[in-house]
Amino acid sequence: MVRPAQERVLLIGDVGRQLQAALLQAMPAAQVRSVDTLFEGIALLGMEQFTTVLTAAEPLERRPEAAVQTLRELGGEARLILFGQPSLEPLSRKMLRFGCDDYLVTPLQADEIKQVLGRPPIRGVHVSAPAEAEMTDSGSASAMQQSLPWIELFLETLWQHPHDPTTALLERINEVIGPALRLEACPEAPSAPNGQKVVSCPLHHASGGRMLHLTLPQDEDTNSARHLLSQLVSLVDKVQALQERQLGLQRLAVTDELTGLYNSRYFRLAVSRLLEKAQVMRFPVTLLMFDLDDFKRYNDEYGHAVGDQVLKQTAALMKRCCREHDVVGRLGGDEFAVVFWEKEGPRLPRNAKPGQPVAPAPPPKSVVQIIERFQKLIASQTIEGLGPRGTGVLTVSGGLAQFPYDGRSLDELLSAADKGMRNAKKGGKDNLVLIGGNLPAGDRYAPHEDRT
Repeated sequence: MVRPAQERVLLIGDVGRQLQAALLQAMPAAQVRSVDTLFEGIALLGMEQFTTVLTAAEPLERRPEAAVQTLRELGGEARLILFGQPSLEPLSRKMLRFGCDDYLVTPLQADEIKQVLGRPPIRGVHVSAPAEAEMTDSGSASAMQQSLPWIELFLETLWQHPHDPTTALLERINEVIGPALRLEACPEAPSAPNGQKVVSCPLHHASGGRMLHLTLPQDEDTNSARHLLSQLVSLVDKVQALQERQLGLQRLAVTDELTGLYNSRYFRLAVSRLLEKAQVMRFPVTLLMFDLDDFKRYNDEYGHAVGDQVLKQTAALMKRCCREHDVVGRLGGDEFAVVFWEKEGPRLPRNAKPGQPVAPAPPPKSVVQIIERFQKLIASQTIEGLGPRGTGVLTVSGGLAQFPYDGRSLDELLSAADKGMRNAKKGGKDNLVLIGGNLPAGDRYAPHEDRT
């Protein structure tokens, strides 16, 4: 087929004719035929010759390979260029392998259209093809788009930085594309230095409305920069989606499904590590074990749904009473455990001499106050499903043991606290028994006593 001397463009799927206006501004002498549907475009290609076919990417999404092949066969030597919003960029990039020459990311300016239509076709080029990377000048957006080791960067950040792969990925990309280009993720576009400009695109999986911003030289090809940025957005989105999924799986692995507290397995692991730290840094750790008095009665009289509600309410109240760094877990059934520790580190006596061994401080009085506050709260709660008798019926009994006085391992502390909890039950329930430490063994604290 002989190409016409005058530029003739077939425009398919340009809703609102916005692309047509920019196209005529960029190429005033071009003859532009605009149709709304892919079917109309295919019919027109069978009757007329065009130098360029500009088609929306979205209608080709269902059968991209077959659609591109049809347009290619009917269009002959006409260059085939796709256009679409940034979210369609992965689809457009895929269709380059099926025979498209290029693609545009909308919205577009006239100079961007002129740049794309003014360069030779790149039909069949894959953005990661190493042969193409060798043919381009390093440092430009178009070169980076073709040469960046996407797969290597993606896998490296997920493997080496599982807790914050997005930040690590941005740092690694900047190492590769700098110093001419700079990538940032933030809600607002950064100020562009003199001689530079900023191209932005929203991140789909980002919280707080974060966007990805690419700072580049003013004379850089804006359309190539948008292609690069769209590809980077897709990569960062995948990393963030995988991170969210990983965090979700981690939460499922360490939390109790009913109450949302740490499950028994993770509680034991976390506290064992904390005790190792306490052994080295010499600070006290206080363990509370408690359960609900006569909990079986709620299940027997009101059903397990009400029993579950009691457990969830108990867990929420204990979390409300504890400090953020305290470790709260459900050991099983209606049995719970809490570990209190001093995040600020060990409290040393004023007369301590350098190098002199220092005994851990006694159990902080605030722990007892926290537990008493919890007992008062739970005794005043209204439990849904219990009817008029649902107010003020819950009480708990517990035992309190401290590292290293009552045990140097988690099992020893749990055994001591469990002994205190059983003594509290024997003493009439709704009690707290402290074991060992600087307090007399078996010293019992009832929740409503005045200790001033």
